[in-house]
Amino acid sequence: MIAKEQALLAKVLDVFAQKFDKQAVLRGGMVLRILGSPRFTNDLDYVFVPYRSKKDVLDEMLGCLRTIPGAKLEHSINSKCLRVFLTVGETTVQIESKVAMSVKTTTASTRLLSTSFNLPPRLIHVVDLDVALANKMAAWNERRLVRDIYDIWFLLRMNARPDEPTLRERLAKSAYSSRVKDKDAFPGKTCADFYEFLREKVAKLDDRQIQDELADYLPPAETQGLGLLFKAALAKL
Repeated sequence: MIAKEQALLAKVLDVFAQKFDKQAVLRGGMVLRILGSPRFTNDLDYVFVPYRSKKDVLDEMLGCLRTIPGAKLEHSINSKCLRVFLTVGETTVQIESKVAMSVKTTTASTRLLSTSFNLPPRLIHVVDLDVALANKMAAWNERRLVRDIYDIWFLLRMNARPDEPTLRERLAKSAYSSRVKDKDAFPGKTCADFYEFLREKVAKLDDRQIQDELADYLPPAETQGLGLLFKAALAKL
């Protein structure tokens, strides 16, 4: 099933690249996949530019997805995103989209993913890696998932450095999940404070916790020894 999900996600990535070009900016876990990470993801995250409302992109998105043979679609819109569930046969994937008038981007090739599914490589726009890293750090702060730590580590390996204006803005309006108790909220104010807070929390992770929480996202061999690698990467911040 995972292989079918990844194939369908790769197909969506391909048709969006053809239809939307630089209007569809990829973000989230799939960016790591096309950069060479083995981490699984069952959704695609986009920000569409330049749009003021998620409703403005809805018809174009649905029309594009309907070009995929056998596509069945369900969608919803809330204050955070436009969410589309695409089902082909017995395989369902999710596409989440936000909108913005502008976003800092870079280009990346889909080659490492697309050629695995007999699709042509394409150059696409992805959220700038420094901005992505800052947002991923803020996401970890709000929900404390080990997969966020993995993503932070991977982006640091790609020589990304946190975009500090983005990080400060996100930290100033943190919306914590139920996983985070009041006593565990980030107490500092500066980015330097946050880096130290992050290092302290990651230092407390043990290998078993890392392996258990990443079991659904990485092959078992990829989770071994990650704790030490996380600590080494974060020490450079």
